[in-house]
Amino acid sequence: MRDILTPSPTRRTLLRTGGGLAAALAAPAVGHAQAARKIAKPIVAGLNAKVGDPTYESIARIPKILKEKYSIELDLQVHPSSTLGTDLQQLEAVQMGYIDITSNVTAQFSSFSDAFAFADLPYAIPSWEFFRRLVASDLWKQQVEKFEAKLPLKVLPPVGGGGFRILWNNKRALPQPAAVDGLKFRTTASPLELQLIRNWGGNPTPMAFTETYNALANGVVDGIHVQPIWTYSFRMQEVVKYGTEAKAIFAVQFQVMNRNTWESLAADVQKAFAAAAQEAAEQANVIDEAAEETYKGKLRAAGMQIYAPSAAEMEAWRKPGEAVWDSAGKSVDRNLVQAMLALR
Repeated sequence: MRDILTPSPTRRTLLRTGGGLAAALAAPAVGHAQAARKIAKPIVAGLNAKVGDPTYESIARIPKILKEKYSIELDLQVHPSSTLGTDLQQLEAVQMGYIDITSNVTAQFSSFSDAFAFADLPYAIPSWEFFRRLVASDLWKQQVEKFEAKLPLKVLPPVGGGGFRILWNNKRALPQPAAVDGLKFRTTASPLELQLIRNWGGNPTPMAFTETYNALANGVVDGIHVQPIWTYSFRMQEVVKYGTEAKAIFAVQFQVMNRNTWESLAADVQKAFAAAAQEAAEQANVIDEAAEETYKGKLRAAGMQIYAPSAAEMEAWRKPGEAVWDSAGKSVDRNLVQAMLALR
C-alpha cells in the first residue's frame, strides 16, 4: 500500500495527464452543508457490482434517502462493474483519496487489516439471520474502531455480498472433497481462503475477479468459489458447469469511505449520511437474500448442476474447513472467535 501521506496529484493534473487508473478517478469530495442543504462537491464511488445488483443499490440509494428524509442533496457518481480499476486498485484508490467510496468482500481487505478476519473463518457465519445479528453487535462495532484506527477510511454499514459461496468447476461434480483431487480454483488473496481450498484438495490461484472468466475459458483455472449472483452476472455459467453448496463462506461486503471525505462533511450531514447508508444497506440486504435463490434458479435454467450435499457429505466438507481455524486462522484472536460464537 502506498504511503498515504505522500502529496497526491490534483484532479486537474490527473485528468490532463491521463495517467492510467487515476485519470478516470475523481478527487475526494470536500463537501460541507450549505444553506440549501446540498453537499458542495460530488462524491465518487467505484464499485465492483453491476447496476441493479444489491451491493450497487446499497450505495446508489443513499442520495434518494438523504433527500427525502433529511433534505440533503448529494451528487453521488457511482461507477459500477470495476470500471475504475480492479478490486485491489479501487481499494487502494479510496485510501489515497482518488475516489471516495468503494466496497468489497472482507477477504479482499485482509492485506490491509485483520480486523474482520474472524468473519472469514470457514463456517463462521451459518445463516443470513446470524449475519444480521453479527453486524449489529458490539463485537462488530469494536472491530470497526480497530479498522478505522489503522486505515484512512470510514466504515459504512456492511451488506451481504450475495450469500453463501458455491464451489464451481468445469470438470466434474464434487459431492465430497475427495472428488476435488487437485482442481485449480481462482481465489482471493485471503490466507484463510487459500488454506480452505488446499484443505479440500484443490490448488488455489489468487487473481482479480475481472480476470477470472478468461482464466476459466483458457484452462488457467478449473473453478471458482463464488456466490450465485456474481457467477450469473459475470456469465460464468459459460465456462463452469458443476456447483457444490459447501456453505463454508458467507460473503460480507465491506463498504468504506475515504476519511478525509467523511471529515469534510458537517456533523449534521455526517449523522444524516450514516442513517441513510444504514437504511440503504438494510434495503439491499432484503433484495440480496431473496436474490440468492433467484440466481441459483437462473443458473440451473442455464444448464448448471448445483449439488446439495447430504448430512454425511456436508460433514466431510465442514471438517477440513473448520481445520483452517487452527492453521491459517491460528493468528485470529481467540477472544474474537469466542465472542462471535457466543452470538449464535
